[in-house]
Amino acid sequence: MRTTPDEHRVISDINEAISLQKAAVDLTPDSQPDKPALLNNLGAAVQTRFQRLGDVMDLENAISFKQAAVDLTPDGHPNKPNRLNNLGAAVQIRFQRLGDVVDLEKAISFFQAAVDLTPDDGHPDKPALLENLGNAFVHRFRNGDLSTHLQSATLSFSTAANSLTGPSVIRFRAACKWGKFSHISGQSPIPAFECAIDLLPQVAWLGTSLTTQHAQLTEAGDEVRYAVSVAIELEEYETAVQWAEYGRSIVWQNLLSLRTPLSDLHQAHPELATRLRSISQQLEGSLSNSHLLKDSEAVNMQDLAKNATKLAVEREEIIEQVRRKPGFESFLKAKAFDKLAPAAHEGPVAIINVSRRRCDALVLIPDHGEYHNVSIINIPLASFSYEMSAKLFKEFSQLLSLEGVRARGERQAGFRSPKGKEKASFESILAELWVHVVKPVLDGLAYQVGDHSRIWWCATGPLAFLPIHAAGNYASDIMGEKISDYVISSYTPTLTAILDQSQPEMTENFQILTVAQPFTPGASALPATEMEVKQVKEIAGDARVQSLISDEATMARVLQAMKESNWIHLACHGLQHKVNSLKSGFLLHDKTLELSELIKRPLPKADFAFLSACQTAMGDENIAEESVHLAAGMLFSGCKGVIGTMWSIQDKDAPKVTKVVYERMLKGGVPNRKEAARALHEAVKELRESGADFLSWVPFIHMGR
Repeated sequence: MRTTPDEHRVISDINEAISLQKAAVDLTPDSQPDKPALLNNLGAAVQTRFQRLGDVMDLENAISFKQAAVDLTPDGHPNKPNRLNNLGAAVQIRFQRLGDVVDLEKAISFFQAAVDLTPDDGHPDKPALLENLGNAFVHRFRNGDLSTHLQSATLSFSTAANSLTGPSVIRFRAACKWGKFSHISGQSPIPAFECAIDLLPQVAWLGTSLTTQHAQLTEAGDEVRYAVSVAIELEEYETAVQWAEYGRSIVWQNLLSLRTPLSDLHQAHPELATRLRSISQQLEGSLSNSHLLKDSEAVNMQDLAKNATKLAVEREEIIEQVRRKPGFESFLKAKAFDKLAPAAHEGPVAIINVSRRRCDALVLIPDHGEYHNVSIINIPLASFSYEMSAKLFKEFSQLLSLEGVRARGERQAGFRSPKGKEKASFESILAELWVHVVKPVLDGLAYQVGDHSRIWWCATGPLAFLPIHAAGNYASDIMGEKISDYVISSYTPTLTAILDQSQPEMTENFQILTVAQPFTPGASALPATEMEVKQVKEIAGDARVQSLISDEATMARVLQAMKESNWIHLACHGLQHKVNSLKSGFLLHDKTLELSELIKRPLPKADFAFLSACQTAMGDENIAEESVHLAAGMLFSGCKGVIGTMWSIQDKDAPKVTKVVYERMLKGGVPNRKEAARALHEAVKELRESGADFLSWVPFIHMGR
């Protein structure tokens, strides 16, 4: 096996650890209470070397050492269950390597013994032990097809999921598996997935580090979309919408560090919030580390279980106490469908659920009758798949990188008009979105060419990055072959973001803020930004416009003016931070106005924002579930509607789009933010029909109301 220098160092370190641990084992008599722990650790080190080098003899030795550790650990000892669990895991790996079902039977017996020796009443390690037992039964089912094995797996997962104690991420995972295997065995999966959804807030907010939360939430996003797909299959559409919304809301709140129910509680009832966080951290952390103690320091299992149960009951009591407070009735619970339905009062909202199981559009449709009812129709996207969405996203990202779309401005070398292969790539991506996603939805809604109704897109998974609003067959000149022939598209990150909210008063104090940075220190020149904001002022007529240009646009002045303004127009460089999305922002004269700053400062008067900058909507490629971007940040800061760009735009295009947008929104001298989406639709149509290429007109998007 060929190894790199780094790998060689790691293997050298593992070999040294094995030598030292072997010496410690050889020097320690069997009568010493810590001998089993030394054997267990030696087994773990040898197993690590097997995982690196693949030598089966290492795996055999690891199993021998772990078996010896179990044999020397007396029944009733607090660490015996974990040692049995470790032995079971090693034997299961041997089954996966060599395929002998006898090993799988042995692994199940070790896992079962570990579960049986752990107290039922609240031991924090029990859910993990049960999950491992369930996983082994699933392997046995797949290698023998006995329904009893599937039932045993489902029982193990459901018991783990319903435990009061133990790390929430393990209970969440177990609940998802309980749901999947209930569904396979013909039982209702709904209670299982409801349990998983109820655990989401604990996975997201209570007691784990930010890095861990991000990794866990990426996994949770996949699982929620799977649960939604099962609810759709069972025609439980309201449940599917609730779950999809709750999952997306929690991921957005976490990844954007938005105000969470916990932070709202802290503001209203700080003592309850502090107690809840403290108890949750104890339940998530220290209690489950008991198996790391030496045998001589081991904690009594019954005491550990008793303490954990006491804390879990106390946490539930606090949550119930919170739910009795005004405004907190739904604390840490998914919103009921009737609370979400008003999101569709102004037009259909299409939630595109992209799951590895199936893909569907759940469309909320308003009934414009007396009662404003909202119904849900499901449109299966039979020819679309998670794999196809991932492929399209990858091609799209590569295409943008190839075109050098990184900064607003005139095209330099490398930022060229797409011809030949590149043009075909753009056309093929937009055509695939048209054929497999958009046209089926429009057909399902019976839309006709020329309707130009509003529609809101709420996409998930890799599809959240793709330009649904521009889908079409652009190789054809026939009307009816592109999305803009039928509808006016907007996006929304969640249903909650477009729920009917109190509207800022449009009084005589109405003000537009325009910010232009034609010459930002350290960035390319954007000379057209001055013309752009000048146009806004001319179109605004008698409306008050505050303009901050060049060195006037300092962070302090811009933030203050944003608080006082109803509409905000930023014509400057945008910055997308690759590592930490909260550091994305707008390049002002003296500093970068970061997303984290914007989110911390609600904009009480803000009604609309036009982000005429580069990279204001394209998110971090590493967080493929949600494109965490500046346009959504403005929406969550209080703006009801936002125009942004998915990637950098040409400096010369921005004034053209700006002119058409503001002329429509300020028609007759009356500000009307609700015209923004229609105005952008017209502006982009003009740009496209003038012969502009895809890179010029596709990036413009509308978010929100």
